[in-house]
Amino acid sequence: MREGYTHKVSLERLARQIRKSDRNAFNTLFELLWEPMYTYAAALIMDDSIAKDLVQEVWIDYWQRREQLDIQKIRPYLYKAIRYKCYNTLRDTKFNETQIEAASSIYIASEVEMEEDLDELSSRIHHIIGGLPSRCQEVFKLSRINNVNNREIAEKLNISQRSVENQISFALRKLRKDLSIVKFFTF
Repeated sequence: MREGYTHKVSLERLARQIRKSDRNAFNTLFELLWEPMYTYAAALIMDDSIAKDLVQEVWIDYWQRREQLDIQKIRPYLYKAIRYKCYNTLRDTKFNETQIEAASSIYIASEVEMEEDLDELSSRIHHIIGGLPSRCQEVFKLSRINNVNNREIAEKLNISQRSVENQISFALRKLRKDLSIVKFFTF
């Protein structure tokens, strides 16, 4: 593993260089992530040879499509790609009882997946809040982000405390509704 490329920011920089066809950046990223990706795939597939092939396919696909891809976070992207390859392989092959048990019980809540999920959730929340009426946004941000109590918000904005409560309730209902729709479609 090459030193100096262990930070997340460096991985993203490598991905930007790869998009410009920088083979050295690709080789560096490959050196950094191939083994952990292989370990992940091998844990899912339970066949070292197939796991190596699948990881290789992900890297080949990434290089071939590098100019078309607009990847914000390379590590989650590659892990998601290998996970889908593994699941598709398991789906398409006949596997033994041990593999069935392992596949149904394995849950790798990796730091990468959790980070991606949190980023995606945060982005969705900001998008939903951004779609609220301006006064509602202002009240909600003061209440939930800045931790200002309802009485102080009412005084600051020169509105009734009941109006503050209504705005917060409206925002929370909107968040719950929109996030439950997202949850329905993604799970």
